[in-house]
Amino acid sequence: MANDSDLIVNVKLLVESESRLRSIKKELENLDNRKEDMHPYWGSGKIADVMDDFVDNWDDYRKKMIETVETVGKLVKGTVDGFTGLDAELAKELRKAGKKK
Repeated sequence: MANDSDLIVNVKLLVESESRLRSIKKELENLDNRKEDMHPYWGSGKIADVMDDFVDNWDDYRKKMIETVETVGKLVKGTVDGFTGLDAELAKELRKAGKKK
């Protein structure tokens, strides 16, 4: 029964997830300059107008995604910091208790 209540945290997976979230955020941020690069390929008239609208909408959603990815990354980092700090503190207390015996 004790094994059912043990908490196992895969810190390596969390650290890797945080790193990937940072990479995703960076890629989303770097997309900002692409509109001007692509504009000449849209042609003119209605197609260019529609593409401009699409890119403007994409920019709004991209900003929201960046904020969300950043928030999740901070939560993951906080989780990693919390568990590694707690683990270090528990190990320290166990060493102290072992020395008192």
